[in-house]
Amino acid sequence: MKRVVVAAIGLVVAGYALVTLLAFVPVFPCSMLEHFRLQSMFAGIAIVAVAHRSRWLDASLIAWIVNLALVAPDLGTSATAKQGTHVRVLFCNVHASNTDFAAVASLIADTQPDIVALVETRAPWFEKLAPVLAGYERIEHPREDNFGLGLYARGTIAGAVEHVGTDLPTIIATVTLAKGPRMSFVVTHPWPPVTSWMLDEQWNHLAALSHRVRELAAPVVFAGDLNATPWSRVFRHVMGTTELCDTRAGFGYQGSYPATSAIVRIPIDHVLVSCGVGVRDREIARDVGSDHLPVIVDLVFSPS
Repeated sequence: MKRVVVAAIGLVVAGYALVTLLAFVPVFPCSMLEHFRLQSMFAGIAIVAVAHRSRWLDASLIAWIVNLALVAPDLGTSATAKQGTHVRVLFCNVHASNTDFAAVASLIADTQPDIVALVETRAPWFEKLAPVLAGYERIEHPREDNFGLGLYARGTIAGAVEHVGTDLPTIIATVTLAKGPRMSFVVTHPWPPVTSWMLDEQWNHLAALSHRVRELAAPVVFAGDLNATPWSRVFRHVMGTTELCDTRAGFGYQGSYPATSAIVRIPIDHVLVSCGVGVRDREIARDVGSDHLPVIVDLVFSPS
């Protein structure tokens, strides 16, 4: 019986180590595993506990430390709350088939954002949200699939929809708020990397857009459902190329998808900013009927 237990522990540890290693393989479906590093880290705690009196302890510890090393730096405290003008940004993937328009409208009314960025917007979304967004300038790009976009601001917006590295749309605009701050604002939504083709398209989209972002006048705000976690290869490429900062830093895990499960929820909805922009607060907002939870970020723009 003891041999059976030891063998079973060995199989569990071997499986855990294999999953940890496969997450480094940059091809589908192995690439999907890299988005669940935090879940893998917590699973590793249980596996280490089971293996602590067996010869498999070292192997389980090494695999656990690998996952911890990738996730822990991302959860450090580096929030920057500078002096200046406060600007609230609300980003939400509303989910194309979601019909709970009232929930999103209520969130906008309750939080009073200066800028609203939406993805997966079909035409009914623009119609139903028009009353609550009546005081905002806008760029709206409806589509019948999951890649419609909307950008709204209490001020002026000058820009357009561009197709950068892909057939999917991206809004690139200059936003000048009535309260003063002026910024370049980007809203995008690449393919989810759930097939080999979609993984390639996601990379092409975000790689090309990252270079486009470098051309924009600072400060820059880059909001989107990027379908990528902060510890994924493509996200690190975006951060390295754009030289932007992640507003999540210092505010914890901030998982946003799927809305229905706290256990497997991962942070794939992002607001990135020029590093000179302060971040006073960042939170995951309440459920609005979408498969994603909204993100609210309070930014601080210093006087130019």
